[in-house]
Amino acid sequence: MNMHRWAALGGLIGSAAILLAACGGSTTSSKTEAPLQKSNTIVTALPLQVGITDYAPIANASAYTIYNSAVEYMMWAPVVMVSSSDTIDWSDSLAAKISTSHEDQVYTVTLKNWKWSNGKSITADDVAWTTNVLLASCTMKSPPYSYGGCGFGGLPPNSDHAVLQSAVAKGPHTVVFTLDKPANPVWFELNGLGQIQPMPRAIWDKGSYSDTLTLLSQIYNKPTSPEYKAVSGPYKFRSAIQNESYTFVPNPSYGGHKATLTWVNQYEASDSAEFAALKKNVINAGYITPSMFGSASQLKGQYTQWLSQGFCWQGAMLNSAPNSLDVGGAFQDQKVREALQYGIDEKALGQVLYGNLSGKSLSVPVYSAVPSGFASLTEAVFGVSEIPEQFPFNPQKGKQVLQQDGWSLNAQGVMEKNGVQLKFPVFFDSGATETANAAVILQQDWAKMGVKITPQPVAFDTLVAMSDAQGAATKWAMNWYGGWCYEPNFYPTGGGMWAYYSAQDDYNYKPFFKAVADSYLPGTPAEAQQRMYAYAMATATDLPMLWMPTGYSVNESAPYIHGLQKYYNPVQAFTQMNWVTISH
Repeated sequence: MNMHRWAALGGLIGSAAILLAACGGSTTSSKTEAPLQKSNTIVTALPLQVGITDYAPIANASAYTIYNSAVEYMMWAPVVMVSSSDTIDWSDSLAAKISTSHEDQVYTVTLKNWKWSNGKSITADDVAWTTNVLLASCTMKSPPYSYGGCGFGGLPPNSDHAVLQSAVAKGPHTVVFTLDKPANPVWFELNGLGQIQPMPRAIWDKGSYSDTLTLLSQIYNKPTSPEYKAVSGPYKFRSAIQNESYTFVPNPSYGGHKATLTWVNQYEASDSAEFAALKKNVINAGYITPSMFGSASQLKGQYTQWLSQGFCWQGAMLNSAPNSLDVGGAFQDQKVREALQYGIDEKALGQVLYGNLSGKSLSVPVYSAVPSGFASLTEAVFGVSEIPEQFPFNPQKGKQVLQQDGWSLNAQGVMEKNGVQLKFPVFFDSGATETANAAVILQQDWAKMGVKITPQPVAFDTLVAMSDAQGAATKWAMNWYGGWCYEPNFYPTGGGMWAYYSAQDDYNYKPFFKAVADSYLPGTPAEAQQRMYAYAMATATDLPMLWMPTGYSVNESAPYIHGLQKYYNPVQAFTQMNWVTISH
């Protein structure tokens, strides 16, 4: 099984300034040149209790988060880098051009003449071989190493859409990718080629795909291994102290826009620790959470303040497997999911999670798997600027839906049907106090409907791995991960995401699978938009997830740092750090 590029909950989707940026104003800057400015170093605060746990060009399924992704894309250049407008960013792509043939079934990629950091050329053989390692990880019955992107962008095992069959080198700079049937070129170029980050075959090839995957299993979180000395991206690894800091330096051999700054990701154990680091200038790019808003004046104008939001949504995953913890297959019932959604007060939850700043609410409602707040981008992809709410907050309506569905209150005031009670734990990210407070609101609102939950805070990295563990179905019922950012599902069909859920829990997701599958089909742009809209509406009405509000993060960055906002990419869910500079 594979996991996905999840982001932490509670105002912390990419709240490290390098990860999300959208809009904002500035504050008065300090006149004193800080040591970090003189050293040409940017130290960014990671979200609370989030570490860098994967450095490999083939990402590990159990560590598949946007924070690891930001590091991986800065170390390993992709065949296709995706722009903030959801098109190909040719400047930072290995591909110089792409041509299609055989009715959009065959894709011929011409590579630029870029080099690895050891001076060797990046070849078509490197790209084709890496792609075939990915295919092996996704097709082997028990792979030594599971790639997190299996099921995305044409990679197996998802058979509901076109599947990548082969990648073959044709000379030093040409790679031919062949699908088993025609597909929407935008979908395959962004979602398929966009997640292929080649590794140098001469270094990583251990004789067989299985042996290479075994190597990856041993060193994906060990960047000091010699295999990491030859990279293709704008940054090279320098050092790491787990749960403390992770340092990267510019790669002078990078073929695209070269980085100029030393880049440090700093681990943050708590919001108070991160705020203290800002005050002391230990970091020069961080954030403040709603619990810190009242103390923001203590920063004394040292930073530029700006708001950020990524092309992401928030949701809670329901486990409707027959042996789901406590509730069995209750969540297979569409009416149960509808009732629970009626009991979600997005306005109140959003207020707690994101708060208000200078009279502006930072909460953004979410009603489907279409991110809110990106009208032009959403309209370009889905044909509409937003998806309307289907189940507005109304606990009494939710209670009626349950009663009409055959549920009734037992002596303990809990809804019960056929011996099953709607009584279960809800696991959520323990990183922020705002999340814990939001869980209490959810607990109180659902209690009005006769649904009893017990909030269970768990570290974010544990949450991500929880549903992928052996025997996972028996260990949880509802997992409030946080957010999903459409990466590497850049053309946001959601296919790989739902393929994963279906593999684990095939009850909840069948109703809208046709809408998902249709979105891959070739056709005119108008037809593609109509299919994407049908998919979006299916997620809103069938409720494969329970939708929760997302919102803006409030970032603080030193005024001498330039480009954090400008070069932030909401589709990739990170800033391309090679474009960020410091003035002296």
